[in-house]
Amino acid sequence: MSGAAPEADAASGAERVALYRRLPLVESDRWWADLARRSPDGRVLELGAGAGRLTTAFLDAGAEVTAVERDPGMLSALRDRVGGRARLLGCDAAELPPLEPFGLVALPTSLLNELPDAAARHAVLAGAAAACRPDGRIALHLLGPWWLADLPAHVTGRLQPGDGTAPIEVTVTAGPFDAWSGRRRAELTYRFPDGRRLRDHLDAAAVTGTELELTLAAVGCEIEDRFGPAPPDTGPRQDDAAWHVVCRPRAG
Repeated sequence: MSGAAPEADAASGAERVALYRRLPLVESDRWWADLARRSPDGRVLELGAGAGRLTTAFLDAGAEVTAVERDPGMLSALRDRVGGRARLLGCDAAELPPLEPFGLVALPTSLLNELPDAAARHAVLAGAAAACRPDGRIALHLLGPWWLADLPAHVTGRLQPGDGTAPIEVTVTAGPFDAWSGRRRAELTYRFPDGRRLRDHLDAAAVTGTELELTLAAVGCEIEDRFGPAPPDTGPRQDDAAWHVVCRPRAG
């Protein structure tokens, strides 16, 4: 049994890379491209770039992009997708090398939720703050904490690509919410229009607005604006599945 676990992990990792290669941009991703266009120096640091879905959106918006991804499989997929158009760093988001500060630091795709604990979230946000220009912005995506806690044990929805092509069916099978750790585990099955099914495993913490505000204050930043799942809508509301937040370094 002990010899089977690494093979299972490798298979799961390969399936996740295959999934992330196929995931499309959605309508709300335009928000990220708009932020990139407003970067005061035209540069974007993307933490947890995955297979490059948003990296391409930043590049197509005209930004100079440095993309950080620690997983070797994802990094290979990212390299295949963007080639030499972006600078790629294979490292942990909490252990960035010395970098010239950026006009936009992006933490997309629930990066903070998937970190193991509050200390890890503090470390990543501290690195993001250190990498942000005084006139720059830090933007992030969070899973709505109450949505995560109240997620049904089994639910099916649709992911609508931003280009209007056929939707992708997403089925979520979730375990119970662990009130002690504040985490929820789930399996997500994506059914693509061509019939292929790919799975992803979620192990996510419910990051509240209070925790985020306190952590940002500790690293010298503050929240500038907040949105729900489809910025620039009003929100976020308690039952929103996604929160989008823009932060800035505190003056002085």
